[in-house]
Amino acid sequence: MAERIQPQPRRFDTTRPGVLCNPYLDLFRSLPPSYRRCPQLAVDARELTSPEWLSFKSHIATTYAWAVPTDDAIATIGRHGKQVVEIGSGSGYWAWMLEQAGIQVQAFDAAPQQFTWHLVRRGTSADAARYPGHSLLLCWPPWGTSMAFDTLREYTGQTVVYIGEWMMGCADARFFALLRADFDAVDGAELPQWYMRDDRLLVFRRRGTRNLVGGHTN
Repeated sequence: MAERIQPQPRRFDTTRPGVLCNPYLDLFRSLPPSYRRCPQLAVDARELTSPEWLSFKSHIATTYAWAVPTDDAIATIGRHGKQVVEIGSGSGYWAWMLEQAGIQVQAFDAAPQQFTWHLVRRGTSADAARYPGHSLLLCWPPWGTSMAFDTLREYTGQTVVYIGEWMMGCADARFFALLRADFDAVDGAELPQWYMRDDRLLVFRRRGTRNLVGGHTN
């Protein structure tokens, strides 16, 4: 396994306008192919038999995030608005990436870490209700808890960006049922795939509201 990763100072490359600084993606690309899953390979539970791998992934997620952002992923989110509220921000890495692209982010977490890439304030699912004009971002909401469901129920805005695995690994069945009942998928982006993970970025629009990309009412 790779050595422990030390976070680098948070700075943008001002010499290359439009180019996002993304040390997490750089790290991911530098790792051996065995750390990644071919998208055509079905997900199974093999990673659960390796405590060393699980410890490594936990450290990576704490330092950066569970999912690896790309320029295309950030641009996809930006197509649906320039203001985002993120609940469960962790290290604030996705918020930091979005900030580089000119997207304002209000980031909250129940237990903010000592080191964060972006300002992360202590908050709960209820904070989603305070930002109805923002897109709601949920990145790998914890599996088997009500956090994602509670957040979605509080949110009265129009756009939800969900990052994680679909119907497994993240959130709970009530969250996915509510998302499918009230929202339509309107956009998405491919993400790098960690070993035995199936990361997705999906953008949902509340039914009966205008789709900013397609220009029509769902």
